[in-house]
Formats: sequence, structure tokens, C-alpha cells
Amino acid sequence: MKGRLTKRQEEILAFITAYQRENMICPSLEEISDHFKIAVSSVFDHMEALEKKGVIERIPGQARSIRLTGEERQLKALTIPLTLKDGSTSTLTLSTLLLRGEIPYFAVEMQDDSMKNIGIMENDLLIFRKTSVAEERDIIYFLDESSEEVLVRRYTREASRFVMLPESDNVPSRICRNITILGVLSKVLRSYE
Repeated sequence: MKGRLTKRQEEILAFITAYQRENMICPSLEEISDHFKIAVSSVFDHMEALEKKGVIERIPGQARSIRLTGEERQLKALTIPLTLKDGSTSTLTLSTLLLRGEIPYFAVEMQDDSMKNIGIMENDLLIFRKTSVAEERDIIYFLDESSEEVLVRRYTREASRFVMLPESDNVPSRICRNITILGVLSKVLRSYE
């Protein structure tokens, strides 16, 4: 690989890999555009960048001309559920270079700035390992059963209650009697586009 890929390029490469594996044909520029909700001209720019970095080849004048090269042929893609901050759901396709395929993951769009002091910002995509148990001080995604809110906080326990800690000076701690742990934070993805 001639250069590091941007986050968006990794996502597009993972999508192309998954699409080819499932359909035995490469996606069109329009299909990539529809999947990522970006302009076809932007997809074309990403294809040029991926080609310059040596991870794809394109055959001029041919439809569906994208071909993975070298080690990229061996990459696998993992599609995980994604919950956006407006409550809608989607999917996120990532390379198994980022996530181990045998572990169940899910993604959540960060809905506020309650974790900003540790670099988790509103609109970041948080990748959680699906689990119902956590270690002291883990960052977790959990359901507060009394309020039925689902939140991201640092997990701590005091006697028979949970003290869910934000990482922001503007947000108070939350004392909970009963919670359901949904996942432990694995990765944070941020887009600058």
C-alpha cells in the first residue's frame, strides 16, 4: 500500500470488499454513492485516491471496473448495526483490520458532549463490543432502567448502586440502582468531512 487510507477511504474499501464478496461483482459508482449518501463526483475522487494508493485498479471505459489489488483482496469486511443520535438505525461496514470479525460489535452515534474531556465528541461514531459485563472504569453503553435512557458513561460501582460518570465538567454523575450493560467501548471513529 503506497499511503495510509483516510477513514472514508477505509469505509469505501470495506464496502467494495463486502459488496464483491456478496454479489461476485464490484459495485458501481452510483451504488457506492447511494450507500454513503455522497455525490458520485466524490466517489470518483475517492476511487482516484484509492488507485493512487495501490489498493484498487480500474479498467478505463468499462462499467463496474473496480478491482482489488494485492493484499486488499484478502481483506474482509464486517457490517455492524448503527444507531444514530436521532434514534434511526443503519449499518456500518468496516474492515476487519479495524475490528476482529469473531466478536459481536455495534455502533452508536454520540448524542452529546458528556464525554468530551476524554476526546469523545458529539457525532463521533462509537464502536462497542457487545457484552453484559464491564470492568470498573470501562466506558460503557447502558440502559438506565429507572429512566429508560440509554447513555454512554464511565462505569463505577459503590455498594448496591452504580455511579455512572460523565467526562465533562457540565454534566452531573448519574446514580443508578439498576442498569443493563449493552456494550463496552472498543473504538471511536471521527469524520472530518
